[in-house]
Amino acid sequence: MDEWTVIRFLHVVAMAFFVGGQLVLAIAVVPALRGRDEDTAMRAVARRFGIASAGALVVLIGVLLALHVVTPYTRAVSMAVLATSILIVWLGIRLTHG
Repeated sequence: MDEWTVIRFLHVVAMAFFVGGQLVLAIAVVPALRGRDEDTAMRAVARRFGIASAGALVVLIGVLLALHVVTPYTRAVSMAVLATSILIVWLGIRLTHG
């Protein structure tokens, strides 16, 4: 196994965790917690996801996430984070297929 195989493997694992986690948050967690009076549960989930996914971030997504932290209820920033994540996946796949 060469170093590029290891790099590709780590990229795919990080990508799967980060984008998969976003999809779980968007499809399951947010709808399940919507309408509650407290934001405590959602903040705890988001905090844990953020800590765990820190290793999967690049500069652009990092800037978008910082904006999202500052303006957590801005849907445009949330959609930009998701779109950029999907773009990163696409670029990663292009990288592996040269």
